[in-house]
This record gives sequence, structure tokens and C-alpha cells, in this order.
Amino acid sequence: MTTETNVDTAGADKQRTASAIWLGIFLVGLGVLLFTGWWWPGIMVVLGLAGCAALVFRGQTAKAIGTLALFWGIAVIAIIVQETEVPWAIVGPLVLIGIGVIVLVKAFFLRD
Repeated sequence: MTTETNVDTAGADKQRTASAIWLGIFLVGLGVLLFTGWWWPGIMVVLGLAGCAALVFRGQTAKAIGTLALFWGIAVIAIIVQETEVPWAIVGPLVLIGIGVIVLVKAFFLRD
């Protein structure tokens, strides 16, 4: 019984520390965004860094890298969209339709 209690307490302490790390990095990031004024897509970079750090602290490095890649990927795509003169009113919906079709095909035809 005491071993389970110690494990539960250790897990709760680690979760609390990971949450504090996430919040600290997030608040520092928000402060940087206030100074720079780079709200979009800067908020995605901040969320990616905070989530990655919390996951690394918990020992989930693979998930941390995936989280960082996802949020930074969104930021990079947003920067590309802002800087190019592609007709995104047409391309954007076509990309979403294409992704939707891929998801449906995988769900119905590529089952195990």
C-alpha cells in the first residue's frame, strides 16, 4: 500500500512540475510576443515550445518532437501563406477537401 502511495505521489509531483514548466515557458513566451507584436503565428511557436518542454520533462521525447513539429509546422505554413501571392481562397479549400478525402479513404478502404 505504501509503495502505491509513493508512486502516486511521485507521479502527481512530476505532473505538477511539468505543468509549472509549461506555464512558465508559456508566460515568458507571451511576454516576448507582447514586446515583439508577433502574435500570429508567434503564438504557435510559444505553444509548441511549452508543450515540448513539458513532454520532455515527463520523458515522452517522441511526443515532444511531434508536438513541436506540429505547432512549428503550422507557424511555417502561416508565414508562407502571408508571404506568397497564391490565391489561397481557392487553394485553401482544395487542400482541406484533399485531406478530408485522404482521411475517408484511410478510414473505409485501408483498414487492418
